[in-house]
Amino acid sequence: MRKLVLLAPLLLLSAGFGQELLVNGDFEQELTVGWAYTDSGYGTHWAVRDPGYQPDPDNECQTYQYDNPGWARLEQVVDAPGTVLELSFWASFAESAGTSTCWPAACFCVTYYDAAMTPLGETRYFYSTYANWTPSGTLSLYRVTDPNWAHYTLNVAEEIGNNLPGVNPSDVARVGVALLSYCYSG
Repeated sequence: MRKLVLLAPLLLLSAGFGQELLVNGDFEQELTVGWAYTDSGYGTHWAVRDPGYQPDPDNECQTYQYDNPGWARLEQVVDAPGTVLELSFWASFAESAGTSTCWPAACFCVTYYDAAMTPLGETRYFYSTYANWTPSGTLSLYRVTDPNWAHYTLNVAEEIGNNLPGVNPSDVARVGVALLSYCYSG
């Protein structure tokens, strides 16, 4: 059995001039406000919000995938007024069980889309004992080694310029942020 969880209490994606771009980035409204949920595969998967995941009175959000290959993804895509964007988020990651041929991964993903919503590249913060992803010109990876609550920031222009040579910054029209619980079986 494989179980993985990704929790996030607050996501901020702002343009260089301080404008917050995410709708319901603090998860204080229902997840149908601003967010799109998708899943795939077998097993149990879902996304929920609850104030009890972190010891504060605010809501956090959790995605969950249990057993069998598949994933649960909660994403919001926003228009990107250039790539001068700053992403800030808190997250806690968890997994249980898994093997080198059947592994879970808890991820926070930033996907860069063109105007037609074609994915151009992705940045993943991930927690997994067995994940065997490798970075490429369109995939940047940050392995999280501490599953406890931590604060993360990402400067989108620097990320694309330094770590994603296969992504042309001028082609990026939208940016998606997602909580992803993933289970691979090969």
